Amino acid sequence: MAPVQVETPTTVDGNRSAAGDARHLDVAVVISARTILLVAAVVALGFALASIKSVLLILFVSVFSVAVLSPVVEAMERQLHWSRRLSSVVIVAAIVVVLAAMTLVMVQAVSDAIRGLSHDLPQIADEVRHSRLGSFVNQGNGSLDALKKHAGDITAAAARLSGGVAHVGVSAFAAVTVVFSVIFLTLFGLVDEPQLRNWTAVLMEPHKRERYLRVTDRIVQTTSRYMLGNLAISVICGTVYGITAEILGLPFPLALAVIAGILDLVPNIGATIAGAIIGIVALSVSLEAAIVFLIVIVVYQQIENYILQPTIIGKAAQISGFTVLASVLAFGALFGLIGAIIAVPIAAAVQIVLAELTAGRRARIAAADSRGPA
Repeated sequence: MAPVQVETPTTVDGNRSAAGDARHLDVAVVISARTILLVAAVVALGFALASIKSVLLILFVSVFSVAVLSPVVEAMERQLHWSRRLSSVVIVAAIVVVLAAMTLVMVQAVSDAIRGLSHDLPQIADEVRHSRLGSFVNQGNGSLDALKKHAGDITAAAARLSGGVAHVGVSAFAAVTVVFSVIFLTLFGLVDEPQLRNWTAVLMEPHKRERYLRVTDRIVQTTSRYMLGNLAISVICGTVYGITAEILGLPFPLALAVIAGILDLVPNIGATIAGAIIGIVALSVSLEAAIVFLIVIVVYQQIENYILQPTIIGKAAQISGFTVLASVLAFGALFGLIGAIIAVPIAAAVQIVLAELTAGRRARIAAADSRGPA
């Protein structure tokens, strides 16, 4: 509280002084103990959230995964007549197997690439040293002679690195912990999702309960349809790029297909980034391979943008292109690749909530506009 007291000076006989317009302001600021405790609680909550941001991210990803997979589990219940628990276990186990296979492919590719580098580096250094450009560079500072001299040390270090991929220490243990936390939270969330949503709805008044269930159903259906459709398109993208890499004789075509599929999950720009990465690999093989792959990228982009996305995803997330790019950039900056992938469903969910909250006002404005000026 901040009470303000205003005192008017008077003369000795009780009458106002000649300077009656002069006033003396006596301001007393009083802060209650309740206000102090409230500010302290807000500050403490901010520090607590900052200290557990990794946990919050795990919870957020788990809830998002539940929203994506819940309609799939319900479809399995209807079609296969399985219990919700069994359906949840099967779908989560299938996802774990796929992720483990993708990880194995990537680790194997990285390990083989490092071993190949350790084997070919001395020969590469010698060939570059005897080329025209290499001779010119080497005359200035002798860097290529030094590279050839220490090629054995470099290859030994690369060999040690390739042999120790599985022993990367605490960071790998933390990553495994995060992955298992998300897996089990998603599993338990899928099993308990109907009970949790109904329990929350029971706490609301009847008219608010119906609105809450309607909005959550729309968010879940939109999120699931968009992400599953986006995943299907990413599989197609990875398949096309991987087959092209195999035909062109690019190294590690399966790993390149996995990279393309993961990056294609990022809306609008993911397939282009994946194509640029694989194009660089193709350029290392030959100029002709790079040109052929560039043609494949251009053709596939048109097919994905104008055929696959309208057919598979449709109007699951009815948001503008500007909102898509803005949300991808914002959530990508906050949460990295995961944030960029889930940005569009989050933006669509926010749009659904805002549309529901402003539905009454928009209806009144539309009615007023239809009546015209008074």
